[in-house]
Amino acid sequence: MNAPRHLTLRERIYEEIVRMIVSGELPSGAPLDERALTEKLQASRTPFREALGTLSKEGLIEIRPYRGFFVRSFSRKEINDLYELRKALECFAVELAVPEISDRDIGRFEMLLDEAVAALRDGDMETYGARDRAFHETVAEKSGNAALIETLARLALQIQIGRTIANESRDFAERAARERDEIVAAFRARDITKASALMRAHISDVQEAVLARFPNPSPA
Repeated sequence: MNAPRHLTLRERIYEEIVRMIVSGELPSGAPLDERALTEKLQASRTPFREALGTLSKEGLIEIRPYRGFFVRSFSRKEINDLYELRKALECFAVELAVPEISDRDIGRFEMLLDEAVAALRDGDMETYGARDRAFHETVAEKSGNAALIETLARLALQIQIGRTIANESRDFAERAARERDEIVAAFRARDITKASALMRAHISDVQEAVLARFPNPSPA
């Protein structure tokens, strides 16, 4: 077994800020109080700013000259563009993955979904979201396309924010769980066309749930 990786201070700060953003503790558009956060994280200014620099490159933090650091605010168009790209990428991943999926892989998908449903019943939305994320990441991994996997990894944090917004609705989360069951059934049947169509419909459902939180722009 591999020994647990020891996180540097900068990595620990990075992961904690990501957790706070994804959980909604630091909401979209919120300013980051550098003094309060460094005290909370027991960190000095240098590793804190290094972590924020990485998050800025990943599109989660905005650095505004003379104003400080802010959690990125997404426009309705940016959210829509993100999900249109996600649909294209994940449907492509499904098309590549299905021919490579083994019965053992099907078992892993079913285990992830069983754990997600159990967490949903217990009201443990953090674990539910983690299993949801693992499901989609596993599909990408099975595609075997390194460029595709890398591109989705770069978008992962932005997608996770959308996932957290959508999962605030328990009705949506329950519907999404059923949709993923249908996707796995198509995997089991090795039906590439159906699996891809179901993945597109599932991500479109998430897209609509997230966009509902963003008002339509007023007409000029």
